[in-house]
Amino acid sequence: MKRHFSITTRVGDRGMTRTLFGAALSKGDPRIDVCGQVDEVVSALGVARAATSDPALKAELLAIQRDLFRLAAEVSAGVKATRCLKNRLDALAVRSLDARRRQLEKTVAAVRDFILPGETLVGAHLDLARAMVRRCERAVVMLAQRGEFRNRHVLVWLNRLSDVLWLMARKTEGHSRPLHQVSS
Repeated sequence: MKRHFSITTRVGDRGMTRTLFGAALSKGDPRIDVCGQVDEVVSALGVARAATSDPALKAELLAIQRDLFRLAAEVSAGVKATRCLKNRLDALAVRSLDARRRQLEKTVAAVRDFILPGETLVGAHLDLARAMVRRCERAVVMLAQRGEFRNRHVLVWLNRLSDVLWLMARKTEGHSRPLHQVSS
């Protein structure tokens, strides 16, 4: 007989949630906030992935989404339990994003002004995801300052990710609208 599946646990009804290894935390806890922000970035990248017809970009965004789940797992696990995780963001993940950034910089014209997002749907989604990554980065900094997060590679990785997403948006658009461009 097939078991009934329900996503409702009722734990959240009291403003609580469970971490990766089962610890109960308030939904207002900074670690839960970071996990939520990572979830938002994953979802925004999912929209960008769904909107593009470029198979290489789809694959690249999927890989980034998976890396973001690695980050969320580490935040959820907490400092003491991270040793139980086998697959954390590390120096190799940072080097990989750096390599991708260098590749993209060769294909994108130099920009000397702020860019207004929205020239293409995919580019706009990538810019939105980039802004969300920046917010997530600030929240991880706060966790680190409180001693609740210690993976030094993650801050570098998030910083590089926002650069890569910005470059992907520019490449996807093919042209960009500088802030001070007069025509509409």
